[in-house]
Amino acid sequence: MINSFVIVVLAAASLTTAVAQQPTADGSLVNDTRFVTSNDGTKIAYDLAGSGPAVILLHGGGQNRQAWRRAGYVARLAKEFTVIAIDLRGHGESDKPTNVSAFHFQRINEDVLAVADAVKTQRFVLWGFSYGANVGRYLAARSDRVSAMVYIGINFGPAVEGRFLEAVKKMPNAPAWVTAMLSYPSVDPAEMRCPTLWLVGSNNEGAMDSVKQYRDKLPGTRVTLEVIDGLNHPQELELIDRVFPREVAFTRTHSRR
Repeated sequence: MINSFVIVVLAAASLTTAVAQQPTADGSLVNDTRFVTSNDGTKIAYDLAGSGPAVILLHGGGQNRQAWRRAGYVARLAKEFTVIAIDLRGHGESDKPTNVSAFHFQRINEDVLAVADAVKTQRFVLWGFSYGANVGRYLAARSDRVSAMVYIGINFGPAVEGRFLEAVKKMPNAPAWVTAMLSYPSVDPAEMRCPTLWLVGSNNEGAMDSVKQYRDKLPGTRVTLEVIDGLNHPQELELIDRVFPREVAFTRTHSRR
């Protein structure tokens, strides 16, 4: 059986474009898109809300930055943080390169730092859900500008493995952002340079396989594991009341360091 994580990723990968202006939870539209040009000339879309220490949000594959708004995260975080929601390249209002090399993790690292530079924030807490966590970890493992990371619903180790790898191999026309992950290097918990909250739903089978593999190796690393009982992969984002208290408490602790 293909688990919920693989179903979400495959459904997302089938999207050729993402709708830029989508309703938020209260039915309003977000119209304050800003753009920055990354090192390779790719335009990256983002928006700002709130004030305080910076939090950068990276959405899941096939989504866009509005996913965080629709689920209620931006409204809650903006009460005490500067919230910077990014459309990852290939998604939303950002440019959509078609060549696989454009989605090397270093290009995505450069995108995030270009946005941080544009809003004049030297250090920030990085939140990533699913694909956003998968690509964001390469920045958190390499840059001291990430003060902490909230790492939601994804495995450590290879970027693509297990059930997801088998599903990707069967995709007839995988998008470039999916294909690029096949060559990404593995990242283990010990490589994370910043405090990292690894949040996983107990019904997310793919991520739980990784939890079983790494749980005993976490002592001595900067990774703290939180398993939320009964949640599958989509619910790790959608059921905000189950996950947000842990995420925001962790962010408060590490955002001012």
